[in-house]
Amino acid sequence: MPWLENSSHKRWQLAFTNALHRRVGADELKGPLRELMQRHKLSGEAIARMLIGLRARKSGSDDPLLFAYARLLLSEGHMGTGDLLLALLATSELAKENGNTRSKRTTSGLPTCEERILLLLAELHLSGALPLEAARVHRTTSALVRWLRVVHERECNAQIESAGLHALDMLAYGTYEALASLAASVFGKPSFKSVDLQPWWEGRRTAVVREMRNFDVHVLQWMQSQWAGRIQALTLVPPFVEVGEDGRPVLVQQQILQTLAQEDVTPTAQSRAGLYIWLNACLCSKPIMDDLGILGYLQTRYNGDNQMLTMHLLFASFDVLTNHVLSARPAHEVKVVRSFTCNKLPLLLALLASFMGQIILETCLQSAFLLIVMDPIPPISAGSLEVTDVLKRTRLEFLQACMLHGVVSESTIALILQEPPLGLPKVPKYTKENLLNQCTNNVGRLESLTAELQSMRGNAGAVSLCIVGLIGTLCTSKDTMSLKSVCSILIKQVENMDIVLQYTQPTTLLVPLCMLLKDWVHDQDQSEFTPAYEEFASILLFTLAVLHRYRLTSEELGMSGMGVFIFDILGESSTSPSLSDFSHEQSQQLAKWLEGLFATDDQGETSGISDEVMRQCPPQAFYHLVPVLFEQSVMACKANHLSPAILKNGLELLLEPFLLPSLVGGLKWVIGRSWEDHNDVEILLQILEKLLRPSSSSAETQAMHRAVMDILRKRPEKTVAAGLSTLLRQYVDSTGSSTSNKAEIEKWAAAGDMTHDMRHVVKGLISWAANVTPTAPPQYQHQMIVTMHDISGPRRITDALLSLMRETEYPTLATALDVCTSIICAPHFVSNTLRQQLALEVSDTESLLKMSMSQASTLVRLHLSVESQLVVHQLEIPFPLPQQQSTDQLMQDLGLSGSAIGADVGQVDNSAQALQMTDDDVQAAMEQPLSMDGVTVPAMPSLEPVDVQLEQAQGFFGDLGMNLEHQALQNNVTSMGGQTAEDDIFAGLDLSGGMGDLVEDDFNFE
Repeated sequence: MPWLENSSHKRWQLAFTNALHRRVGADELKGPLRELMQRHKLSGEAIARMLIGLRARKSGSDDPLLFAYARLLLSEGHMGTGDLLLALLATSELAKENGNTRSKRTTSGLPTCEERILLLLAELHLSGALPLEAARVHRTTSALVRWLRVVHERECNAQIESAGLHALDMLAYGTYEALASLAASVFGKPSFKSVDLQPWWEGRRTAVVREMRNFDVHVLQWMQSQWAGRIQALTLVPPFVEVGEDGRPVLVQQQILQTLAQEDVTPTAQSRAGLYIWLNACLCSKPIMDDLGILGYLQTRYNGDNQMLTMHLLFASFDVLTNHVLSARPAHEVKVVRSFTCNKLPLLLALLASFMGQIILETCLQSAFLLIVMDPIPPISAGSLEVTDVLKRTRLEFLQACMLHGVVSESTIALILQEPPLGLPKVPKYTKENLLNQCTNNVGRLESLTAELQSMRGNAGAVSLCIVGLIGTLCTSKDTMSLKSVCSILIKQVENMDIVLQYTQPTTLLVPLCMLLKDWVHDQDQSEFTPAYEEFASILLFTLAVLHRYRLTSEELGMSGMGVFIFDILGESSTSPSLSDFSHEQSQQLAKWLEGLFATDDQGETSGISDEVMRQCPPQAFYHLVPVLFEQSVMACKANHLSPAILKNGLELLLEPFLLPSLVGGLKWVIGRSWEDHNDVEILLQILEKLLRPSSSSAETQAMHRAVMDILRKRPEKTVAAGLSTLLRQYVDSTGSSTSNKAEIEKWAAAGDMTHDMRHVVKGLISWAANVTPTAPPQYQHQMIVTMHDISGPRRITDALLSLMRETEYPTLATALDVCTSIICAPHFVSNTLRQQLALEVSDTESLLKMSMSQASTLVRLHLSVESQLVVHQLEIPFPLPQQQSTDQLMQDLGLSGSAIGADVGQVDNSAQALQMTDDDVQAAMEQPLSMDGVTVPAMPSLEPVDVQLEQAQGFFGDLGMNLEHQALQNNVTSMGGQTAEDDIFAGLDLSGGMGDLVEDDFNFE
């Protein structure tokens, strides 16, 4: 030690050594040390290093006199807190040990030297025996912050090296506790506030606060220390926060949020109403049924509590169905909810069963059905039998679909329905792969499969994925002839896409179609052009119909700026481009089409469209010409260059299947023209009369024309259009509307406050969720929130929700928070603006400080609750991969093979006999009571691994904290066959909700 060459150092070293050897007590050493300091003055840093140098080595115990001498030296002022802390850190293994030395540390059973010194310092500071002198506060602060940083980095590195499996040993635990007590005693001293007057503090404040928070969050809270949260709390008061001229702390947003969040003592709740609201929004307008989105939300909401997740998912499905039936929603909307319950929900439960275990899941289902009301209307009320019939039939069909997918056994169904085991008819179980092979070899097979989309037998998922996969395959191979047949089949019932899109994303279905149409190759050397135009027309019309039905934009499909012409056809513009902007080629194409449509022979008959006309004009170019073609035709007729008869006869050619989609652009131009004064109203009405009433009896033409009307349906309100109004009335619900109707809006406006009814509905949801007695859900449609948002703006909605939370009594406050959070987090585009509104209010620091504590804490509480529910942990999925490859990759990442989850989904079960269920079978099952009083669950027989259909999410629940190996073994102990039945009860039941009540002034051309 070079510094011992100094005579002062030698004197002090000799004094300590002799004192220890002679066992001189600290009190006896007080006088000699004072005299030594006068004769041989030495810095506190050197004295501290000399004293700590006398500590024991790894194999021994520290001399108690060492700590007595440290107390004496500190009390006498020979050294400071900072001197001792830095000297201790320099010799501590905490600052230099690695993973290898950590395991070799020996212990004598006594506290470490670090712990005893830190506790000694904490005691002296807390008792006031060691004042915090202004001259030494800088060194003390720096030394203490360095200790916090070293400990924080050490433990974080250990966690990373051990992949989160690092366990804290008791010696380190005691040291960290002692360090926390010292930090609290020093930084919490009233005299420490004077540090704010020292010039160095302003530059060091941020670093000190950062290390205090890191130590608290990543060390104390991780080891569940009694000091957890206290160090961090100190950073919210002066001198750790800046003080303004008025003496009040200048808080940044994060500090305000932390302070207000600490005021929040509201427990978290997963109320029944929360998932009911969320699922209602899922099925509102655009179907948002992405498997990963659903499972991610459920994972975040229930945090691995899969039993509650299962029960609440079942509650929400039947609650939404009950709500739709009681609200007299249109029959198709009710069918979509029923399809979700009977076809998709069993697939989600099958996935859960593979992790939860069969018996646990069956027990959850039995418990859940005890709390689901099957007779929401008193028996003597009008319509009660119909409502009960819908719910009971759906319950039976759901259970049979669950049995088909191996979720429940037949004996469990008997327990739920409370009757002896039924001889339930067995149905074949499909897989996407098997169906795709069938349809690839014979596209006509798709015709019969589309009927399965309407059934409730549990196979809609496989059929839907088959449709999406078939379209993708045909687009990739550019087999436009087969694709034309597929689109012609699907266009007959476009509403079936509501079911299909429960199992896939719109991008998966539509992007291949849009790109195929965009890159369509027009071969001018072929002999016939009508077939190619027909193929293009069928594919185009189906794509237009789906885009229109869900009001999808190029941005939503990720195709913005790619020049996909199909979005131009659906665009809002109804004007035609100027002829002066046409190229020479376009002008020639237009002339040939005008000639082909309106040229007549000697008898005055139009000659039709020749191959020569189509040869020179690719289909994409033709649809761009359509608005100009209509404009030129009307102008020619108005100038008497074209007779009305020839005009109508020529335009009638556009009703041929190979040109029929052109009506979309043509009639949009007519509608826009009708609002302008050009003195050609009569000509426009004649065009409408001709094009809206096709004379062809062809089923294909009728289906395509109906699809065009769905896209173009407008509501003419002029008297002259009364006849056309009647014709268009049947198409008014061709899109899934996410807004409320005119009557509902007028009702809300009559109350004076547009949010009055919304407040009433939300209050009802809170009361219902807080009620422990099973009752029917209150009527709720997410369209109300969307409409309120469009009319009043997001601020009015968030203010109403915050007001309701403040008015709610404490016992139901957690439920109110969950309900309001679910409304804001609902999967709909308005949720983004509601969330942004909350974030904007929270970010306004000035306004927050001006609010009362109740207002501010409620706002922050709701904001934090919303943000926490929107944080979804996603597995890393290789992209791009086909659906099955993605699923396989997910399972491999989780260490599971396909056999651990189940065999191919939907493969026709050879052991199942395809029997038909009779009405008597269904009725007998539905009439059974639901009560399960006194029922015990028997031991389940041996079951096979569960079949799982979810194509995109089979591995998602691996992150929910489930023991995959244990669950796989548990599932291998069980086996089950799958059975379900198909029956549609809506054939004679009118649930259209007043569809026939439209009046003429409900229509306009806007």
